[in-house]
Amino acid sequence: MKPTEFESFKAHVAMLLRDLPRGMTADLTDVAVAYWNGTKVVGAYLRDNGRIDEDFDFDENAWGNWRDEFLTWFDAPRFSERADLKAAFVAGVIPVSLPGGLWPRAL
Repeated sequence: MKPTEFESFKAHVAMLLRDLPRGMTADLTDVAVAYWNGTKVVGAYLRDNGRIDEDFDFDENAWGNWRDEFLTWFDAPRFSERADLKAAFVAGVIPVSLPGGLWPRAL
């Protein structure tokens, strides 16, 4: 059953991402992905080359902007391994409680 509210969608995304290796993203739209930072789901914008550009709050505002795209993703989830995200986890530069901010991270 498709979620009709953001919290249930976010919980579903979190459940899926927690079970994947670090460095994996849920490819929600052409320009936005989500990843599990160890404690919560974080949204991130993509650059033209597919690398992470900047984190954003994965919240009701994101749901309002991309609801249709998120629900399309829900029907056929897509995931990718992101080398830049994986490297940031390995280097220990992913904050678990603060918004991540700009990329690339200082490694």
